[in-house]
Amino acid sequence: MPSAAQQGADTPADAPSTSEDSTGSAGEGTFFGEAPLSPLPITEAFRIRLQTFIAPEAPLGSGDVTLVRPELNARATWPINDRVVLRMTMRLSESRYRFHGDAWGSAALLPGVGKDPDAAFGNLDLHAAQLGLEGAYGLSRDTHWLAQHEEWAVIGALYGGSGWEDGAFHSGLGARGVIGIGYEIPERLRLALGVSLRTPLDHAGVDVGPFLSLRWRPVDRFTLRTRELGLQAEFALTPVFEIYLAGFRATDRFALNNRSPLGDLTFRDRRVQVGAGFEYKLANWVRIALEGGSIVDRRIRVEDEDLGTLLSRRGDPSGYCEVRVELRL
Repeated sequence: MPSAAQQGADTPADAPSTSEDSTGSAGEGTFFGEAPLSPLPITEAFRIRLQTFIAPEAPLGSGDVTLVRPELNARATWPINDRVVLRMTMRLSESRYRFHGDAWGSAALLPGVGKDPDAAFGNLDLHAAQLGLEGAYGLSRDTHWLAQHEEWAVIGALYGGSGWEDGAFHSGLGARGVIGIGYEIPERLRLALGVSLRTPLDHAGVDVGPFLSLRWRPVDRFTLRTRELGLQAEFALTPVFEIYLAGFRATDRFALNNRSPLGDLTFRDRRVQVGAGFEYKLANWVRIALEGGSIVDRRIRVEDEDLGTLLSRRGDPSGYCEVRVELRL
């Protein structure tokens, strides 16, 4: 398997490949993976990833919910010169939620919905689209402050996109950004620290928070990296076969259609996932991966902009699986 430095940086949430990418979810998700500190080999400048996430019949309330999410990720990376690296990213997904039984609780009373929330929120087809521009500007490669051959860079990213139900595209529009400092010891350590900002485009206000991205490779076969709000540990059994363990929190958020007389509605699915998987390198340009595990904690909410939380249910532990195919061109 090529070294981490040869493989290059991750896609933004934007999402998961066991070798490179940080798993991302539709909607809110983690939107910035590893900083693009080093240029990629020209044979890996373009990547396309197809993946499907399935969480079947997860207990929720007195019913259950099934989620199926097919997703497409693509990115193109190119060095402008020996100091500047730019990367364009794109992500498209559709999350299909199917609620069965008394998942929401028939005793809940919602204006305009009546006593049966399952009738109003029983089947949800939710979409996500995102475009991003990421970059890094090299500051120095000869400082030797902490290690030989170290590299320092200023990193940044801008994203625009939406998570929406049919008819609510504009309500789900938002912008995101990251700015910070990147540090790399080639083939061993890649660290980025900074500030992340997020704002909906139809409301005033900015959410500001810390940003951290880590990829640490203490020995040739073992890699530890951040994934969503969590970690992923990888072990290369052979040059073409790798296994990994992961534990992280993922959040999807979408704007819902109006359900009069309710106001602007938001759907949120927050999951804590623990899983294991493998990645197999079929050829230099194609890889497949399979992951399975448990959603150990989950909370699904429907919120009104003015009224606050309308519906909230915590799910029992349940299983999930994900299949990925990645092309590196």
